Amino acid sequence: MKLMQDFRHNLTPVEVKIFLKTIEEFTDNLLIRYCLKIPQQCPQCGNGRICHGAASSYYSMSFDKITHEIIACLQCGYKELIMVQTIEKL
Repeated sequence: MKLMQDFRHNLTPVEVKIFLKTIEEFTDNLLIRYCLKIPQQCPQCGNGRICHGAASSYYSMSFDKITHEIIACLQCGYKELIMVQTIEKL
């Protein structure tokens, strides 16, 4: 599938599965574009590395526009979805 070939990440295959399982409830209308493990502390458990991802809404006029940011912790399951204002929403 072409869309999965565009998915960029710096996670191991096991971490990708955990990330996708953790954010499963967010992915109904979103296409995950990338996910990067970054050195930032989890607000829930204090783990020193969290995943920061970006997604495009299926309802967006273009899949090239990032419409949502996703923050997830692979240790404790903390997750947060942030809506990004794009020019098409103005």
